[in-house]
Amino acid sequence: MFSQGAQSTRVLNHKGDLLSFQFSHTLASRGESQGELELKLTKMSFQREAKAFSIKTEGTTVIKTISTDVDFVDCASVVDEDIGLTVPCVLLKQCKKKRTSFKYLLFTLSQSNSLSHHLEFKLPYEIKDNLTFLHGPTVLWSHAGNVNYASLSVGEVKQVPLQLSSVLFIGEVPLDKREIIVLGKSSLERPTDPRQDVWGHMSLGYLLDYGKSFDGACFLPHAYISVAKCILIVSAEEDDSGLKSTVVVVTSRNQLMWFEAGVPKDVCMLPFAEPLNVQMANTGRNGCLFVVSFSHGNVCTVWKDSFQVASCWQGVCSLLVDDFVGCGTDQVLLLFDNHRSLGTTLTNFIITDLGDITYTDRPEGNEGLDATDPVQENQLLTVQALESRLQSGMSSIQELQRDLVVTERVIRQSARALTDLVSGSEHTLSSPEEEDLVSLWDEDGEEEDLLEEMPTKPVAPPAAPPVLVEKVWHRVIEDHLVVGVQISADAASSLESASVSFLIEAGQGVAPPVIQATSRSFRLPQPPPPSPPPPPPPSPSRSPSCPEPPAKRKKPDQTSGMGSDGALTLTATAVTELIPLLACAEFRCHILLHSVQRQETAAPQRAGGPAVTHCGSVSLDIQDVACGKLTPRLLKDRTIITAEATEDLLSLLAVSDSWRFLISCPDHTLFAVPQWLLGALRCERAAVQPDFILSNPENPSTMMLFHWRERNSFQGELLVYCRAQHHLLQFLDSLCRRLPPSHLIDVLCPTAGQDPAQALASSLERELLAMREGVTSLLRSATSGEGRDGKEREEGATDPTPSSSADAADELQRHRAEWCRERERSRRMLSPLVDVEQYRKFTDALANIQLETDVTAYALCEAWPVSPVPQPHSSMPAAPNSKS
Repeated sequence: MFSQGAQSTRVLNHKGDLLSFQFSHTLASRGESQGELELKLTKMSFQREAKAFSIKTEGTTVIKTISTDVDFVDCASVVDEDIGLTVPCVLLKQCKKKRTSFKYLLFTLSQSNSLSHHLEFKLPYEIKDNLTFLHGPTVLWSHAGNVNYASLSVGEVKQVPLQLSSVLFIGEVPLDKREIIVLGKSSLERPTDPRQDVWGHMSLGYLLDYGKSFDGACFLPHAYISVAKCILIVSAEEDDSGLKSTVVVVTSRNQLMWFEAGVPKDVCMLPFAEPLNVQMANTGRNGCLFVVSFSHGNVCTVWKDSFQVASCWQGVCSLLVDDFVGCGTDQVLLLFDNHRSLGTTLTNFIITDLGDITYTDRPEGNEGLDATDPVQENQLLTVQALESRLQSGMSSIQELQRDLVVTERVIRQSARALTDLVSGSEHTLSSPEEEDLVSLWDEDGEEEDLLEEMPTKPVAPPAAPPVLVEKVWHRVIEDHLVVGVQISADAASSLESASVSFLIEAGQGVAPPVIQATSRSFRLPQPPPPSPPPPPPPSPSRSPSCPEPPAKRKKPDQTSGMGSDGALTLTATAVTELIPLLACAEFRCHILLHSVQRQETAAPQRAGGPAVTHCGSVSLDIQDVACGKLTPRLLKDRTIITAEATEDLLSLLAVSDSWRFLISCPDHTLFAVPQWLLGALRCERAAVQPDFILSNPENPSTMMLFHWRERNSFQGELLVYCRAQHHLLQFLDSLCRRLPPSHLIDVLCPTAGQDPAQALASSLERELLAMREGVTSLLRSATSGEGRDGKEREEGATDPTPSSSADAADELQRHRAEWCRERERSRRMLSPLVDVEQYRKFTDALANIQLETDVTAYALCEAWPVSPVPQPHSSMPAAPNSKS
């Protein structure tokens, strides 16, 4: 037990803050052996303006002890699987003076900044080797060649069924689902593998989640297992051949080695001996650092790119890696031996990323620093401005390269024409349309002269209205039928909204004449144009001596503008369940397009409502569905750029729900979300629409599509399409773990991806439930109050039993009063009186819910225009996106 005034401290980093766990003193009653030990928590954050740490919150937890010594074991920040958040945890040890048994207590920090008891277990020995905290929280350690672990889900201390002579690594593999592994040397006395005769040892691994062992050579070759001291798994990914990993190992020969897929790639000599731990710090633009800590307070850093020693320190008592400054990248915090207690101002420390950020409180470090110099504070902004100028310069260089390509093409064509002229052969000029060229000079005058020379002709009748529908296609995705109607470009510019519905032909089994469907419309850029046709044969009238054509210049690109309506195609889709449609062997239904024209372009006779256009019919054969002929090919091949690939993409968008998120970082450059999707998540771009990124799974139910639009350098919109909300939650969890702490995620449209009709139905349901629960609560309180009042009145009005000498008039008066009271109680039960304050709260809450319902109804009217009411015995289907 700690005596009066004894102190012990542990330091931990968590989300850019510095946490200090400290035993203060013992409070014991007189004559009692039981005492209370105070565990004090102090949370500190770094203030860039003051260049010092300041205390944010403080808290104290009392631990009851009975004649035992209490001490810290270790602390770390891990994921609590019950709440899905990263929480700090600290492990304490209690032991009696005889030290025959040890009791371990695991405390976690809750949201209210208080320590709560999480796990407790007892051991006949003391934990000394390879103590590790992993998600759960799960506590793992090694003892006598065995690896043991304990967690709240397990409920007891369990042992890994793997015998190892020494344990080198206990941690997580950085895959999509982090798996706990154990890596060490084999302990077999008689070798069962010929490779063990050569190297003397073998590296073995064990997957704790799956309960199976594997060959550890995919992480560390057998030849290096005897000299490895510390291991860090940088990355890992699964492929057809197995597991490919990138590992950094610190050896007993003062070496830092780099392994890729079990093959050594690079080595760096370290300046100190006896390594203890290695970890990685991502410093952003400066690159990544490997931070190696040694015994006797020695620390060194190694650049990941050059694999050379970057800096060294001595006399370090604590080493932490986190974003203490709040810039979105990691820094290294070094606390030296003679630093002051964390209860007061923290001194003798260094925060640095070996680049733009350096803050120090060491006396020898302050000589070269000027506290009033604003250059250090403005370094980040200066570098960001230089990066913007560099990007602008790169854009200019790319434009010059495109112009150079055009110039080279013109020179080659000129050389070919000169060669044909010298050799006397006929030279064929390609048409301007083939070269995507237009005249540089104004040819309006020439066109007017040609019009004057042409003979006058009778005026032609007015042109027919543009064709509304270009193409009708359909796809089958799992148990849904998707039908798309592609609207022509001329008609799409004059339409305000469009939707699609189905109408089944009569006599096709028990299917209803009008089926349920959900309709949506999409505007996408036009697909890439097909390759140009071969040049036509030269005209006989053209001769080599014809005059030179006017100068040409390249046509502007009309398909690259995402925001231009002329470059976007409008497609209306409808989704319905497939199972009811396959009741018969062959199914056929008609496709109806409901379109609403803009007010400025609509004809007077069409201004009253939407127009219904018959687009054709769709036939389904159960054999084609079973063979997968109607399944989108884009799920297996993202490189196709045909028109069918665009239809596949639209069908995936139609069956998926959409959510829109705003990712912002007010102080720093935005995190590269597309690079993370294409890299860590192994997504792929759709070649037909490169703005859309598709996830790797081929199953449509797990497929996710992403569309990223960057507003500026500090804000961006991420549009996510998926079919299952739990997949969305898993993706958001991975995204939040990868984003720096300075980034914020907001949902732009909470109901995005939800059917407007379903949103209105949910709002009406919430309104009914609120009204029912509110009225029930009011009546319950009124009934209980009336019951108490009636009981009191009855008790107060109860008369003793009248004597035999009571007057008959008094007896009549008593019965009359009792009858009046009974009548009043019946009236109050039929028309109860409620509390005014409760009634006011109920009406306010109900009014707010009704206001939300009105807003949802207005959004539904704006999103889906109302179609005319069909007459009795009419075959017109219901309004688009409705349930009938």
